[in-house]
Amino acid sequence: MEKQLPLTTDNTLAPAAIVPPAAPVNAAKAPKKFIGYIHNFRGVAIIYVVGAHILLNWKEGSVSHKVLDIIMQNSTILFLFIAGYLFQHLSAKFEYKDYLVKKFQNVICPYLLLSIPVMAYRLISQDINGFTLQDHPDFATWSLWRQGSYYLLHGAHLQQLWFIPMITLYYLIAPILLYVDRHPKLYYGVLPGLIIISLVIQRSTLSDTLVMAVHFLSVYVFGMFLSRYKDEYLVFARKYWVLVTVLPIAFLVLNYFISPRFYDNVDYTHKMLFCPFYLYWLWRLEKYVPKFVDVLAVLSFGIYFVHYFFVLLLRGAYQKIFHAAMPGNLVVWAVCLIIVMLLSIWTLQLTQRILGKKSKFLVGV
Repeated sequence: MEKQLPLTTDNTLAPAAIVPPAAPVNAAKAPKKFIGYIHNFRGVAIIYVVGAHILLNWKEGSVSHKVLDIIMQNSTILFLFIAGYLFQHLSAKFEYKDYLVKKFQNVICPYLLLSIPVMAYRLISQDINGFTLQDHPDFATWSLWRQGSYYLLHGAHLQQLWFIPMITLYYLIAPILLYVDRHPKLYYGVLPGLIIISLVIQRSTLSDTLVMAVHFLSVYVFGMFLSRYKDEYLVFARKYWVLVTVLPIAFLVLNYFISPRFYDNVDYTHKMLFCPFYLYWLWRLEKYVPKFVDVLAVLSFGIYFVHYFFVLLLRGAYQKIFHAAMPGNLVVWAVCLIIVMLLSIWTLQLTQRILGKKSKFLVGV
């Protein structure tokens, strides 16, 4: 996940007009313009993330829940792919110190500020979430200082915040990643190796920052790879569009029938395949993308930070009024998704109106 920044492609060309470059181009030195399809991909990715976090009480064995879970869960892959794509794309004038300062301002600072009320609630009420207790059954016996440090370093105090400590590790190793990109032949050894590692070292509990960073590194580097070869990929995808389209869908369907033993690996594979899928189709159909996707894309980083507060608000309000958990079905899920999105957007727009440019330090946009 990255802040919105200037991107590049020739969006005036029709798909048929894309031709391979006459000679290899140093992507790091190419002029940077706006890339509509990767911008719109942000809007799509945030729908996945919020949709995956809607908490409902589905019936045991619900087919609709299983299908929705397969589609929406592990959407971190989409966000990390975009992050890696943008990292490579905007790396021409990379200065490590400036890079870290900007990441602190735009990512770490909102994380710290939004964590204050959540951590205060966790520490005072001792309302410890399930995945923390799963890893540390004796967590309640820890000192408040140790609990607070754990929450902050692992993002364990709120469902979606685990992502920030993890991606911070990628910020710290940025020079190493950039070395790979400056010597692009390394991609052909590094990327397959990282994919194998991701298949072997699978997703852990959300607060296991190091394991998650190792597992998802292949996704980030895959985004870098397709950014470096963005023009070549579009030529390939236009020629083999059936393969680009059918393959991710086939693995998604396979995910429904696969045994639990192989579920995570197939899920990882189909989410990885959907990254180039969305690149191609959002490029090919760019003029048909609804305007609201642009709004979601512009505010995607902020939505990521604030949406879960509204998920919990809806869940708590329903429980308070009806004395039961919110029932799970596609209609309720869709309504909750729309409400959470709208509340998040309005909150971010109000924050921007009040704080102006300083709003990015609080909500990331």
